[in-house]
Amino acid sequence: MSAALLLPDAGVLHLDAVSLEEETIRLVLSTVQTAPRCPVCNQPALRVHSGYVRFPADLPCGGVPLRLELHARRFHCDAAHCPRRIFTERLPGVLQPYARCTLRLTAALQAVAHALGGKAGARLADRLGMSASRDTLLRRLQETAPTPAAVPRVLGVDDWAKRKGQEYGTILVDLERRCVIDLLPDRQAETLATWLKEHPGVEIIARDRGGAYAQGARAGAPHAIQVADRFHLLKNLADALGEVLGGEHAALREAAQDPPAPAADAGSPPPAAAAPNPPLAGDRRARREREQSAHARERRRAVYDEVRRLHQAGLPARQIAARLGISRTTVGKYLQGDTFPERKARATPPGSVEPYAAYLRRRWDEGCHNAKQLWRELREQGFAGQPLAGTHEVGGWRFTRSWRDPGGATRGAGKGARDRSVPAHPAPRAVVWWLLGARETLTEEQVAFLERLKAGCPQIELAETLAREFFTMVRQRAAGRLAEWIERARASGIEPLKAFGAGLRRDWEAVVAGLTLEWSSGPVEGQVNRLKMVKRQMFGRAGLPVLRARLLPAAKAA
Repeated sequence: MSAALLLPDAGVLHLDAVSLEEETIRLVLSTVQTAPRCPVCNQPALRVHSGYVRFPADLPCGGVPLRLELHARRFHCDAAHCPRRIFTERLPGVLQPYARCTLRLTAALQAVAHALGGKAGARLADRLGMSASRDTLLRRLQETAPTPAAVPRVLGVDDWAKRKGQEYGTILVDLERRCVIDLLPDRQAETLATWLKEHPGVEIIARDRGGAYAQGARAGAPHAIQVADRFHLLKNLADALGEVLGGEHAALREAAQDPPAPAADAGSPPPAAAAPNPPLAGDRRARREREQSAHARERRRAVYDEVRRLHQAGLPARQIAARLGISRTTVGKYLQGDTFPERKARATPPGSVEPYAAYLRRRWDEGCHNAKQLWRELREQGFAGQPLAGTHEVGGWRFTRSWRDPGGATRGAGKGARDRSVPAHPAPRAVVWWLLGARETLTEEQVAFLERLKAGCPQIELAETLAREFFTMVRQRAAGRLAEWIERARASGIEPLKAFGAGLRRDWEAVVAGLTLEWSSGPVEGQVNRLKMVKRQMFGRAGLPVLRARLLPAAKAA
């Protein structure tokens, strides 16, 4: 094998010896530069002053750490005008002055730090033979923090959470190159305006409907075209439709009631009892859990049958457990009984309100539906719990059935009968997407519910018509119909839609640009998700300088 394959730079180093010491490969190297230049005056030097030894770490060889014993020299600088009289020879392709590791090892650690951060990167580096602490990797990141990329022509702006609900920053994305170019410490209009003034040349700014970014874009780049994101337009309209439904609880409750049974003709037999309406919205999570439970039972039953078969074949319990990969305790349990042992349902222990359940039920039936008042009465009888316990006990009595329970059972079954005087109804948010979604994706019960709802409240039917027209207009990029739609929303008299239309008027140019131009905030949302992944990957060690160092190199290299 050529010695040049082991050397960081065969042009300035010579391999004198190789040895293996305590699972470390030790290379003895010497410099071969004939006339190194002075780092101050850049004049070549010929007179050697003395020598010294450096022990830098290098890239591992086959996973084995590589330790260099580098014999370097000091030289006299003979230039009369140079203030430096003695200097150490520089090795620019090998390592920096005072460095404890070679340049190629530093580059490898930087690559690991950029990909994984501090703690995870330290674990990977140790497995690869490049031992480095997480703090070392974080320092490598901060040392190589790149400057922001070139000013983009099309800029995407969105916020990201430093601490969700408390502190936010701003992410800036080049939408043409689809990469992050900078991170701002907050989401104030002044911060964005300052950045835009320091980086002139932005022609298009894609943003959400937030007023701070609109104000900052106008102040920092008044000539740039602002583009309102189409997804946020549709989301704002869905929220407005949710407000419409939120104000029509009576109509929702009326539509949720079972339809009256048709009157029977005289002399005809009485009709069979109608089955209760199935739930309008099947709980996907509960359905998935039931399916997983059924699959798990099938697997346990297959193992049970195999245990019984092997036992009848004469195999002892130890061999059965080893062959099937289960414990001998499980084998013994399967062999004890004659039938497959089903798993028992977990018993719910009685709560602190259980001794007072009969009193609560009686007071509720008498018409006292104030949970705070009921708690005060329980306190007089010696109940020492908090108000939350009593509220949880009687809260389910306000509903007749759960729209999410696939069996149509009442909420909180086992806690007593529920008050059926106030029928339950699906959440307005769920009804919004039933109204706006494809009709073929709905169940028959959901379709029937919507028909009863719109028949009982024509205002909801009008709101649905306007919302569907707006969705179609946005999808078809028909900006020419926007003014007419806003006027129809104003004339409808539906306050949430009127407010939504007024907001479109205030942000008219950006909304028209969003329905005309191809740009949107979709790539920005993707970069926000990437930023969240980086933050979580670093276990809280994700300050703004480190995030810049990890995100911006991709933008620089794109």
